[in-house]
Amino acid sequence: MSPCETAGGNFSEQLPGDHEVHLLLMIPHDWDEAKNRALLRRSFEALPSGGAVIISELLVNDEKTGPAPAALMSLNMLIETEGRNYTPAEYSAWLEEAGFRHIETVWFAPAANGAAIGRKP
Repeated sequence: MSPCETAGGNFSEQLPGDHEVHLLLMIPHDWDEAKNRALLRRSFEALPSGGAVIISELLVNDEKTGPAPAALMSLNMLIETEGRNYTPAEYSAWLEEAGFRHIETVWFAPAANGAAIGRKP
């Protein structure tokens, strides 16, 4: 097992290519769909085969009716940024569009916290 390392930088320009995982922790909710799609394309291009991207956020359900913490944070993001909270279906579509496969959503406790994960073939 290799050690866990982090890399500094500006993710809007370039992501590290010598890492197996990119963790986007509470990042996409700040940005609009076009910037998030571009970020996922950069992640796919930088990751080695077998690498993964993990998007950890408050997830709005696919019906966009809740859960309340994600919906309220989404409203806050709409007011303060160009982003909002997104659904697992939106993240899955963007990940697939970028080239990722074996896409899954994992829910954490409390119910609004979760992660969308995509793997590079």
